[in-house]
Amino acid sequence: MKPAHRRQRQRLTPALLAGIALLSSLAQSATAATAPARCAAPNILLQVLICGAMLLSTCLLQLAITVLLSEFTHQQRLVSRWASRVQGRALVVLLGAGLIALALLVDILLWALLFKGLGLMPTLETSVYFSGATFTTVGYGDLTLPRCWQLLSVGLAVNGLLLAGWSTALLVFLVQRTMELRLQNQSKPEH
Repeated sequence: MKPAHRRQRQRLTPALLAGIALLSSLAQSATAATAPARCAAPNILLQVLICGAMLLSTCLLQLAITVLLSEFTHQQRLVSRWASRVQGRALVVLLGAGLIALALLVDILLWALLFKGLGLMPTLETSVYFSGATFTTVGYGDLTLPRCWQLLSVGLAVNGLLLAGWSTALLVFLVQRTMELRLQNQSKPEH
């Protein structure tokens, strides 16, 4: 080996070892921060009841948004004022999509508050991240609930699947309704 390469390797070796040691300590601290807390095994019935209550509360929120949007698109003033213009119909769909997205974010936040309240996640940010990833069934696996509370993850994923379907159906309803309004407007006889 040439002396220049040897000197370069001798200078890089301590830096590489220091970098590896730093990464190792960061990984250990990250693992300690995300390691599941020990817990006493809760009753399975309690977890099912919690999942049921969360499912009920998120469905009630989604129902309120559904009723609001359904009533809004069946108002006669809306039909006569907004349905005649493309911009009005587009605004109805965009507002509906925004309300639906807001409701889904509130659902994720409700689950996150539950996990934080039960002490299953170290911070609210971590709890929101876990809830969002599980609610959307992405589930990266970088965070998990303690083994004795894992049934709540299943409830959250089922809740997310149900509300994703419901939200999609509601958005399709809004688009269909605005198209109906357009066709109704076109078929009205002019005075």
